[in-house]
Amino acid sequence: MPRDYYEVLGVSKGASQDEIKKAFRALARKYHPDANPNNKEAAEEKFKEIGEAYEVLSDENKRRMYDQTGSVDFGSGRQDFRWEDFSHFNDFGDLGDIFKTIFGGGGGGFGDSFFSGFHDSGPDLDMAVQIKVNLEDAYKGSKKSVKYRRNASCDACKGTGAKNQKLTTCKTCNGSGQQRVVQGQGFFRMVSVTTCHACNGKGRIPVEPCSVCKGNGSNPITEDLSISIPKGAVDNLRLRLKGKGQSHNGRTGDLYVILRVEEDRSIRRRNDDIIVDRSVSFPQAALGTDMDIDIFGNSYDLNVPPGTQPGEILRIKGAGMPRLNSKGSGDLLVRVNVEVPKHLNSKQKDLVKQLMEEFEKKKGWFHNN
Repeated sequence: MPRDYYEVLGVSKGASQDEIKKAFRALARKYHPDANPNNKEAAEEKFKEIGEAYEVLSDENKRRMYDQTGSVDFGSGRQDFRWEDFSHFNDFGDLGDIFKTIFGGGGGGFGDSFFSGFHDSGPDLDMAVQIKVNLEDAYKGSKKSVKYRRNASCDACKGTGAKNQKLTTCKTCNGSGQQRVVQGQGFFRMVSVTTCHACNGKGRIPVEPCSVCKGNGSNPITEDLSISIPKGAVDNLRLRLKGKGQSHNGRTGDLYVILRVEEDRSIRRRNDDIIVDRSVSFPQAALGTDMDIDIFGNSYDLNVPPGTQPGEILRIKGAGMPRLNSKGSGDLLVRVNVEVPKHLNSKQKDLVKQLMEEFEKKKGWFHNN
């Protein structure tokens, strides 16, 4: 006799049907053999055990008899649970729905196609490359070269892999492009639906292979493309070049160019704003001044008002980074640093002393009246 069925499912003896079903779903997902490729035999045994427990506890009559007698013999004259007889269970349809939900099964019966739905969709044909651009490239927009290797559709056979493009129906899959592999026996039969290895999912094969691509339908080539970097480009921006990925079975993926925008030592970026540091002397900060700010060849006039404080940020609107895929630009933010000279000649020292004396007369350096 197996372990206690309630213990197998991890539920109490007073558990509701919803609780039993929820526990079964979780365990079925956890112990499905395909989810345990490194320990399939143990997973299969556990899977059978939880299925047996669910078959009993999900049926009110069987559950009541089990609670009263502790027996798994329900009048059929047998003591052993057999998966071959699973199709006679009252909740057959319910279990089908459960496993379709858990494992994504397709239509059809719950027997042979129990584990169908695991389709091999073929290789991922998209490709990705990274290129580095500097902040000026992102500010102005630019052109960059990208060189990479890929399999391109064979021109000689137009990607069919067949000489003169003559094809015939694949005898292995009868033109479906898929193969069904059945493992196990009785109820516990796993059906894997995979791409046909003979035709690679095409459903048709060459009458005679193409002499250029040897029937592959594609040839390795080196691509050297010119990429347009848009104004306002941001780090990790993905640019898609349609039809420039790998070719396989007459299909071609896309190339994704991922931009890595490098930092600039003297110019920082905050979203669409640009931040720079500029220094002024104490007299300039105190009296005010005008200065030119050069950003990647563009010059802007900045007015430093009288009394500008160290670290104060002055803004030039619309002089920042262009907004990606939008009109306008961010702002240019200039952080003002006030320079204090380390060395003064005697005349300068006298002037500073006179200034200090004037401030002291007015009760402090920071008083303006």
